[in-house]
Formats: sequence, structure tokens, C-alpha cells
Amino acid sequence: MTFQAVISTEPDVRLDHQKLTVKPTELRGKVLLRTQLYPEFEYGDLLEVKCKLQTPEQIENFKYDRYLARYGIYSVCYQPQIRSLRTGSGNILIAGILKLKWLMQTKINRTVAEPQAALVGGILVGARQGIPQDLLNKFNVTGITHIIAISGYNITIIVILLLNFFTSLSINRKKSIWGILIALFFFVILTGASASVIRAAIMGSIVLLAKHLGRKSKVSNVLILSAVVMALFNPKILIWDAGFQLSFLATIGLVYLSPKLIKGFKWVPRKFGLQENLTSTLSAIIFTLPLILFQFGRLSIVAPVVNLLVLPVIPIAMLVGFLQFISSSVYLFLGQIIGWFSWLVLGYVIKVVEIFSAFKWASVEVNISWWVMVVMYLILFYIIKSNRRKR
Repeated sequence: MTFQAVISTEPDVRLDHQKLTVKPTELRGKVLLRTQLYPEFEYGDLLEVKCKLQTPEQIENFKYDRYLARYGIYSVCYQPQIRSLRTGSGNILIAGILKLKWLMQTKINRTVAEPQAALVGGILVGARQGIPQDLLNKFNVTGITHIIAISGYNITIIVILLLNFFTSLSINRKKSIWGILIALFFFVILTGASASVIRAAIMGSIVLLAKHLGRKSKVSNVLILSAVVMALFNPKILIWDAGFQLSFLATIGLVYLSPKLIKGFKWVPRKFGLQENLTSTLSAIIFTLPLILFQFGRLSIVAPVVNLLVLPVIPIAMLVGFLQFISSSVYLFLGQIIGWFSWLVLGYVIKVVEIFSAFKWASVEVNISWWVMVVMYLILFYIIKSNRRKR
């Protein structure tokens, strides 16, 4: 069939093809188009598409149909005939933010070599397309894929940096909160508005607004309210979005399990944040492990050690990457100088990943059924509840 449609999200450009999510003007739902790399398309382009629509199907154990359904995509099309009709049919604000993202990636690519350039883009704006597949596999094996999947950790770093920035300008905290809220909105669009980013941004916004109103914020209430808000807009994420589920489980682990683990790790020195990083990492790993084993069937043995070695340098990498973009926008050579620091910091991350992923026992395949996963979570919640009663 032939239909007109507007590109509704940022094009997903891969090494040998690109994927376009389009919203037909006269059809219900969205369509995912898989086409060649050229010609290039942008968000907001109005297209005339001629293709054979197909219903997405499950691929082996991967429920691809449900994965797409969470985004409102119910049809796919391979090798379509596409004719561009006009540009600028999308939201002007979103289009502007995505152009800024493109500019950031372009400047970064001109100031540091690969694969560090792709990693800077991943850490700053969640752009993972340029990261080599073999490196992504090593990130999966060592359990640190989350550093390039923007989440609450990145949001926290941004909020802290912005608070310090506004404080240095002698702007009072109440006024700076509104600036941070606007920045979080821009950041959500910039990074592709994934479930984990939206969750973190909503939680951060609620806490900031509570401070602005002079109210105390209870983490459990903030977490539940964030889930309710997201579910109201898109109920499908509760069941079909593993990123959403992992993000909330990791946060629950940090809030409720981390304080318990600190008691058993008092022997770990607090210097350089070693104790905090270790307990936070273990808490997140423990609470996400049952779901990971059920969904992906992989257990990373080296994840705690690799996270402990890598996480402390991620805020540095984010700050240097941002300075790299700003300086290269003023003077390219200055950006290339700062790019050397990015190359050094992320070279360290890559080296750690390569060393630990080389071990044959770095990760093992462990598959569990849904009822085993439920039992594991019941045990975890029982442990937390019993510890709270003892207090």
C-alpha cells in the first residue's frame, strides 16, 4: 500500500541501514521502516511510503512484537520505497533539541578518535549507534552497559553539576530549581526519552519541587508516584519494557538494600567513595539479577569489580565530554586538546572492560523460569522487611 507519514522520532542510524518510526496520517498506530542508509532523513520529515506492511512477530525467545508495541508500533516494513515530500512537519522544540544532539555528536567526532568518540556520545546523550558491536558485547559480559544507557546515575550527576554551576553564579537554590527542571526536560528529549531516563527525570523533578515548596520527600513515595505517572501515559511499559523494570528495581535496591549492605562492608575504606560505590553496585546488581536471569539468561561474574573500577570515572568523562563539545564549538583545536583527556579517561574504561571480558568465566548462562524469579524477589522483600522490623 501507499501512504503518507511523518517521522515521529529520531532516525535510528546503524552501520548498514537505518530505522524510521513513522506516524501515518490516515492509519492507526505507528510503522517501523527498515531502509538503506541513504538518502538521510530527519525527525519531522513528511514521507510518501510504498511498501508491504507486516505484523511484527516474536524472534526466537525475544518478544519483538511486544517490544515494539510499547512504543505504539504495530506494523513493520522492510525495503520500502520512500519519497520525501517536505521537512519540518514535527514539533519545532523537539526538532531543535535533536539538531543540538546532532551538532554535539558531530563536534565530538571531530575532536576525539573512535571508539572513544562513540562512548562520549553514549555517556552524554545515550547515542549508542556508533559503538562497535564487539565492544558492546564486552560491556554486556562485564555488566556495565548501564553507563551508556542514560539512567538515574547520569541524571544525578547532571543535577549536582547544575546546582554547583548556579551556586557559582550566586543564584539562589529556589530560582536554580526551575532552571534544572527545564534542563531535565531538554535532556530527556536529547537522549531519546527512554523509560529509565523519564523515570529518573520525574523522580528528580518531584524531589526538586518538594524542596522548592519546603516539603520533605520520601523516596518510596517519589518512586511510586513516578511509576504511576509513567503508567498513566503508557501502561504497556509495566509488562513489556525491561528497561523500565530494571531501572525501578535498581532504584529499590539502592534505597532499601544499600543501607543494609553498608553494615557488612564497614571494612572497605570510604576513601575515593569505594565503600559507597561497592554497596550501591551490589544493591543494584542483587535487585536486578532475578529479572536479568529470567529475561536475558546471563550472569556476569565480574560485574561488581568492573563497576567498582569504572563508575568513579564516569562523572569525569561526562564533564570532560561536555567541555569538549563547548570548547570545540568555540575553537576546534581547543576541543581537540580536551578530547585527549576524553581519550585517556575512556581508554581506561575500555581497557578495564577488555581485560575482564577476556576471562572465560567472566559471564555464564543461567536461565530461570518466571516462578523462580518471583520466589527470589519474595525472599529479597522479606529480608528487607524483616530488617526494618528489627530496627
